[in-house]
Amino acid sequence: MKCVICSGEIKKKYVLEEVKDKNNHLLVKVRAEVCINCGERYYASGVVDRLIGFKESLRKKSLKHHEVGKVYEFIER
Repeated sequence: MKCVICSGEIKKKYVLEEVKDKNNHLLVKVRAEVCINCGERYYASGVVDRLIGFKESLRKKSLKHHEVGKVYEFIER
């Protein structure tokens, strides 16, 4: 398979996808096919549905997860 954007070579690898709901962010490691030239990602059937499910769970606060860090906002005055 060649990339539809740049015709580059595609490699299978794990990537981190960020799922966001307001100020909450969840990093999910998923398998994807990635163009080694431009970075375009292609997902197997069902991966996007799983990511949408994670977003819904994040919104409902029903997702069992662990914190790996915090983000702080600094407002300079």
